[in-house]
Parts: sequence; structure tokens; C-alpha cells
Amino acid sequence: MSTQLTQISFGAQPRDYAPAGQRFNPGDYHQQEADLREALLRLCPENLWHDGSYSAGCPRPILVGEYHQRQMEDLHEALTTAIIDIVQRWWTDDDARFWERMPLEAEEEDLLKWIEKQVSAGNMPAFSKCLGSWRPDFLVEKDEHQEENYRITEINARFSFNGFMHEAYGQQVLNKSVEGEASVLVGATDPNQILEGLFSLFQPNRPLHLLKGAEHGIDIHMFIDAVWRRFGIKPRLITPADLRMLPDRGEKGGRRLCCVTKDPSSPPSPWSFTADNGEIWEEIYQIGLELHQRELAALETETLREISLRCFNDMRTILLVHDKRMLGIVKQELPRLVASGALTPAQASALDRGVVDTILPGSCELDHLISASVASPRLRHSYILKPIRSGKGDGIIFGDDLGPGDWVSALRKLVSPKVVPGITCVVQRRITPREYDLVLKGSVGKVRYPLVGTYHVANGKLLGLGTWRASGGRIVAVSSGGSWICSVMRRG
Repeated sequence: MSTQLTQISFGAQPRDYAPAGQRFNPGDYHQQEADLREALLRLCPENLWHDGSYSAGCPRPILVGEYHQRQMEDLHEALTTAIIDIVQRWWTDDDARFWERMPLEAEEEDLLKWIEKQVSAGNMPAFSKCLGSWRPDFLVEKDEHQEENYRITEINARFSFNGFMHEAYGQQVLNKSVEGEASVLVGATDPNQILEGLFSLFQPNRPLHLLKGAEHGIDIHMFIDAVWRRFGIKPRLITPADLRMLPDRGEKGGRRLCCVTKDPSSPPSPWSFTADNGEIWEEIYQIGLELHQRELAALETETLREISLRCFNDMRTILLVHDKRMLGIVKQELPRLVASGALTPAQASALDRGVVDTILPGSCELDHLISASVASPRLRHSYILKPIRSGKGDGIIFGDDLGPGDWVSALRKLVSPKVVPGITCVVQRRITPREYDLVLKGSVGKVRYPLVGTYHVANGKLLGLGTWRASGGRIVAVSSGGSWICSVMRRG
């Protein structure tokens, strides 16, 4: 069997597997899909799977090799090292001047500068100690040697949980199916590592609050259930309207962050009390966020500062790492990172090869692209526009979907590096992904689609390969009809 990524299907015996579709039997495939759905629902109730996403799981895994795992590990190590170095000198490196190359909105910059003062005062840890939750996405392309090359296209770091629980439960079912001495396969990811990584983000001996607004939430509801099963505590979902502030000179920020508890039947806790206005308040010690940037911006400055002191997905991660411009900064900084000794030449090479070319608004590279696009109108086919703070594929525009004039006009809107909400994009080189023979649904049969990969990170620790996503659309997301698939390896 090929050493390249291959979707496989299991036979009757542990050693019996073959490329999916090679021995296609619709009845067998339907049964595999039904078995997976039942197994997933035994791990997590149906109502907690967003839009029935358990039914989008595919029971035929992707067979990955040591080469693929090593490539992921090398990319992770180099990318994490580079981003830590960049973020920790964001406001102090007068040569790099990151704040000019990737400006934020004024209130966001003020918040990050305030955070740096808190780090200096010992009220917050350095960024390297609280990286939070990352989920980089990558496409698979052919390199010059026709080898499979992972190319990171974005870092999802806005919401802490998305994808983690699907991978943990899907991989748990898959790993059980290949366990035993007779099997020649083993799960490519340990689901316990995924869960332990999430659990490491908070302290289970204190209340956990999750601040959520307009976002419906995908894995967050599954996470709440998993925390209850593991620790016997129920994280409390709250909204921005539930937040309250209590002056207290003994606190780091001079205030205690609290929330109102709306359920009078909730049992009293050591952390709750009756406020002067008669409301029952509960103090917030640690908090996770699922807020969009506009919702963060709507919070009062003092409230946002108190959240920053308690948020386990650090604001530096949300505002800098999740921003699509960060990949462009990383690519620009490679020579400087090598010269300073932060990266080895091999690590810089891995990032140059493994991170998509990303052009920043207001950069010299953008000026060159505008001139080149005027001279060569078909050049637009090689690029996409991606909103700097989007997720789930929202707002991506392919260059070949625009006429030559509209493409140049879109680029000219980006000549200033200043953030314009709803407008500011990065320009990324369009990756031509490899396509793979897949059977996502037995009712459909064999298709040939690209694979979108992901891996999971908690506080800088690589937890493992995540789910693959596949569909026939240009934008591949489970939320828009894609399938998700877990992975196996040959037993070593």
C-alpha cells in the first residue's frame, strides 16, 4: 500500500484492511456508519452534538505514516517557538515595529499594553506560560519531489474547544476498533491526551465560567458534559449581560469579577453571595471565552481587563495568534529569528515550506502584487482573500471569482495596514491541494476530494493530529456539510 495518506476500510479481521472503495460493498459501509454513530452517542448525548455533527463522522480512517507525524511535530515546534518570540517582543522591538505592520484597534492595543504591565508587575504570567488553546489548519500539497507537504493556512485560537471533543470521541471509537495484539494498526492520536490537554487549561477545584455570546457553540457543550463526567463540576455558561463588578482593593485589579446567578434553585456555593441589590452573585476565578471580536469590543474597559486576568485562553492568543496576519508576520520574521538564534535554520526552513505565503495589508509585498496583477490579470487565480479574524471559512474570496478590475480594486482597499472591520483581509497564495480517493458515505460511493488537516495544542504542548475534513466544496467545513475523519498508523 502507498506510503502517502490513504483512506482505508476495515474487513472482518483486525489485519484485514484495504484502500477505501477497493472492495466497495454499500451494505457493509452503511453498517460501519451506523456503528460509528451509535458508538459516538454512547460517549456523548445526541443533543450536545452541534447540528447532529456525529452523523458527519466517517468510520473509514486516514492511514498516516511516521513521515506525516514527524512533519506535524517539526512544524508545531518551530511555529510555537517563532510565535512566542514574536509576541513577547511585540511592544519592545523598535526594529521590528510589529504594531505598525499588524496594527490592532486602539482599544485592543491599549488592552495588550496593559497586560504587559501586569506581566511586569507579576500579576500575569509571561505569554510563554499561558499560550492557551490552538488548532492550526493545514492543506496537503505536492512539493517539488512529489512528496506530501503540510501547509498551515490559519491558526484557530479564538474559541478554546472547537474540534477537540470531536477528535477525542471519534479517535476513542477508532482506537478501540484497532486495539489488540492481532491488529497491525494503532490510533494516530491518543484521545486521552486531547482531553487532558483541555483539562489542563483550568483548575478543577475552583468554579469554571464560560462566557459565550452570539456564537451557538460547537464543542463547548460537549466540553461542559466531559468536565461534569470527569470532575463532577458543571461549568457555568454566562453571557456578557450576566457580568458584575465588585470594588475590592485587595484584588490585583482593584475589583472582583462576578456574575449574577439566575437560577434560584441552584445550590449555594462558597463562591456565591447576595449583593446589595438583592441579586445572587458568584465570583469568577477562571473563565473561558467564546466571544467574537465585536462582542469583546462592546465590553467596558475595566470588565475586559478583569477578564484578561482570569481568562485561560489568553487575550494575546485571541488578538494576535488567531489573527490571520500572524502567519505573514512569521514568514517575514524568519531571517531575524534565525539571526537571533530563536530558530535554527532547519526550523526556519520548515516554516518557510510549511506556512502559506501570506501578504499583509499595507506591505511592500502587497504593492508588488497590485502592480503584478495589473500587468498579469490571470495572476489573481493564484490567490485568495481571507478576513483577518474570521473562522469556519467565512468570507474567503477566491481570486478567480472576481474579474480583473474587481480583484485590483479589492487589493487597493488593503493599501493601509489599519484595521477596517469587515474589510481588512490578508492575501494568501492559493494552495493547490492533493486530492484523495475517499468514501465518505456508502450511499454516495467513491469521490476524489482534498483533505484539510488540523492538530491540537494546549499551552504549547502538541496533543496530536486532529480530524481530517473533506467535502466537494471549495471551503471545507463540517458546519457546511463536510465530513470528519480520524487517523490510524501502522503499528511500530
